[in-house]
Amino acid sequence: MKTSLLFLLSFSIGFLLQAQQVSTIFNSASMQIDDAIIQDVQGNIYGSHYMGSNVYKITPSGTATIFKSGLNTPNGLAFDSQGNLYVADNIGNRVYKLDSAGNTIHFTNITSPSGVIKSINSDTMIITQFSGHGVRKLAPDGTLMPRFLFGFPMNGPVGLAYGADSSLYIGNFTDRKVYRWKYDSLKYIATVPGASNASLGFISEAHGLLYGTNFQSHQVYEINPNYTDSVRLIAGSTAGNTDGQLSVAKFNSPNGIYASKGGDSLLISDFTTGNIRMITGLVTGILQEKQISFNTNVYPNPSTNFLKVQSEELIRSIRIYSMIGKLVYHQEQLNVKSLELEHFLKGGNYLLSIFTDKGIETKKLIVFD
Repeated sequence: MKTSLLFLLSFSIGFLLQAQQVSTIFNSASMQIDDAIIQDVQGNIYGSHYMGSNVYKITPSGTATIFKSGLNTPNGLAFDSQGNLYVADNIGNRVYKLDSAGNTIHFTNITSPSGVIKSINSDTMIITQFSGHGVRKLAPDGTLMPRFLFGFPMNGPVGLAYGADSSLYIGNFTDRKVYRWKYDSLKYIATVPGASNASLGFISEAHGLLYGTNFQSHQVYEINPNYTDSVRLIAGSTAGNTDGQLSVAKFNSPNGIYASKGGDSLLISDFTTGNIRMITGLVTGILQEKQISFNTNVYPNPSTNFLKVQSEELIRSIRIYSMIGKLVYHQEQLNVKSLELEHFLKGGNYLLSIFTDKGIETKKLIVFD
């Protein structure tokens, strides 16, 4: 099947303009991604279907396939340095090590594994155990090491993230508390707000900040780990599937969360719908929402080797990005309302951004060979 992946990006034109948008980039009736989510170095997205038995793979061109089947509530995901994917199978009580084709290299029996992350300087994996309220290490050969954290204050730990200073952050699903583990010492960082029955899904790190999903409250939070309880709501309100600017966007039980390598976007899985959402414009600092719509025509779309762009506003520049965020074409300082492009791209899905004095409009572009 084909699913359009809409990667909205932040750009600089004279000054930094932030396209702080929420977009649905994966929506399938037959393939549900409701749990952990991760991206490999080629830009492929992998996601767990916790309420099912599969881990799915989505290529940058939008092709979605089953990467691994036959699991029992697949949960956390992590890559090692060789590109092998580790899958925490929660109720299945195993952690699988899979090669790049989805074949099992080996598995390790472990009670209630939930989150998994690669250690900073080795291929040793850090594993959280949900019902065992513990954290332990797993060697590359599958040898399970003793727990180095267990019991209070661990309370259904799931989320794991590394900070820029190599600190390990651990998020409790049950009480929404986040802790920092460094120099064999555990420190309380923050509690994500929520009702007594609310839960913290997963956590991720970008630009020195942590991001976490509030499962039952349908919200996404930012956490500054340099201060105690420095938590800020960045998106979400009541349950819904609304895309658009952060102030109006809605989520439906956001769960998995993964920051892009450049730290400018977040991938989020909606547990209830099985959709993947994306928040863009996460560069720390200016928080302006300049992504707008105006009367711009781009045709033919799909295209082959010719494209015409027309706008009611003066076009200052255009930029075209691949689905893994690579700038593949641009023209700057145009100052025109119409332009034609020939023989400009290979076949695939792209993102076309049109810059004007009024703002930025972004359109999905399909090119056939």
